[in-house]
Amino acid sequence: MVDFKKPKTLKSKNKQDDGREEQKQSSPDATASKEDDRQLPPFDQIGIDPSSEVNTARLKEAFDNVDVFVAHSLRFVRTQKDEEAPLCGAIYFLDDLVNEVVVDLHILHPLLDMGPGPFLKNIEEEVLTAKKFAPVKDFKTMVEMITSGCTVVHIDGMQHAVAVITPGYPTRSVSEPEAEPLVRGPREGFTEKLQDNTALIRKRLRTPDLKSEMIKLGHRSHTAVCLMYIRDLVDDNVLAELHDRLNRIDIDVLLESAELEELIEDEVYSPFPQILSTERADKVASALSEGRIAIIIDGTPFVLIVPSVFFDFMQASEDYYQRFYFSAVIRLLRTFTFLISLLGPSLYVAITTFHQELIPTPLLLTVISARSGVPFPALVEALVMEVSFEILREAGVRLPRPVGSAVSIVGALVVGQAAVEAGVISQAMVIVVAFTGIATFTIPAFNLSMSTRLLRFPIMIIAASLGLYGIALALVVLGIHMCSLRSFGVPYMAPVAPAYVRMWGSEVLVLPFGRRKMRPAYIQTKDIQRHGPNRKPMSEEGGKQ
Repeated sequence: MVDFKKPKTLKSKNKQDDGREEQKQSSPDATASKEDDRQLPPFDQIGIDPSSEVNTARLKEAFDNVDVFVAHSLRFVRTQKDEEAPLCGAIYFLDDLVNEVVVDLHILHPLLDMGPGPFLKNIEEEVLTAKKFAPVKDFKTMVEMITSGCTVVHIDGMQHAVAVITPGYPTRSVSEPEAEPLVRGPREGFTEKLQDNTALIRKRLRTPDLKSEMIKLGHRSHTAVCLMYIRDLVDDNVLAELHDRLNRIDIDVLLESAELEELIEDEVYSPFPQILSTERADKVASALSEGRIAIIIDGTPFVLIVPSVFFDFMQASEDYYQRFYFSAVIRLLRTFTFLISLLGPSLYVAITTFHQELIPTPLLLTVISARSGVPFPALVEALVMEVSFEILREAGVRLPRPVGSAVSIVGALVVGQAAVEAGVISQAMVIVVAFTGIATFTIPAFNLSMSTRLLRFPIMIIAASLGLYGIALALVVLGIHMCSLRSFGVPYMAPVAPAYVRMWGSEVLVLPFGRRKMRPAYIQTKDIQRHGPNRKPMSEEGGKQ
């Protein structure tokens, strides 16, 4: 066992009789700590000492200047006459992370009531009444358990400690996701607590094939990350690739799912998102039933889904809760509005600058008369309006909620009307920019709508330089780029490129539920059959006999 080494900056304590201080000074780790006062003790090299007093001293050294750290000493009186020395122990926790009621009822009271008899070897089974606990065999794990909201118990003579799961930190209750509202469908959304999120998923997929793997990321944050998948559906190659990418992550702190998304996605410099994120438990359950993998990060309500393709970002959960023909039309409408949000101002700039012959004569005369007093070319006019619109939208998001919506709407009306009356902007440009902004809001995935907002500006510049030819060239470049993207080996533009024609009805459009018999073939799921081979709609079966 390697003894605990103290950094140079910590206060030194009295030397013990067993010569531990001399061993600290002679060890190479102690020499290294003198060179760097900020170096932390080598926790991974320290075991659990049989003496609770030694463990208490080490933990107090590790949690120096942490006011909420509690080391509660326990002293038991032995019942046997030949053993007069009292038996000692201790429990350790951070006061702001544990549930005090659980600690009192399920740890302190059982220990004091049962006494220090022969139960010491299995106190977690014979004494402690808490629901969940785990053995701790090294000092590093003990520190991680304490900082995770656990209460660690150690009694003299034990070669290990026991960590009792007693989290008591504040959490948000389950509520409807604000970023993904629905007219019809479940109202339950994820919270910042990982256990609540996994429970919402297991409530919908009640099968032992739903597996979950827990890992820790971040040398300082030790953020819990849970991988959930259905064992008999997930592609082993995708699962192995995800494990490999997670194992290669070497970071200090992981706080949000966006950070992990950037670390594991295929092309970090691509403007298009390659990993779907959602707050909806029903959406994650549906993705798992298709053979995908859910990545749940403790501390954030957004769950990542891999692999993901472009058309996943154009789908909403409500598409499957409405009549299929209505949902199919809505999906076509979203595709149209995606193109409008990407190319709206660019088409206006290109046509009014280079291709006036494409405009009907009455409309052309109206546009000319509206632009007669505007001193700027169409490109400058579009850039001014787009930048103003983005500023107003960002201001509406950052302001308090009751004020933000009023500022964004009223501000747009006031600024637009004032700009038109001042002759700086034409009425047609205000209509184009407003329609483009509204079209952006129809995209279900917020990260994809942000991509269109970003790409809109370079396409406008190309349109002002080359006209419609420039727009066509930009679309070709974007198409080639999107077709070259992969999401954990799955083509980003599937099922269109490569073509899975049989999947178009269920992935690009929406078929009746009885017709959606196949899972997405491009995910390479182990079981592609969604329904039974003889499952048919009631209309084809002739109704009930």
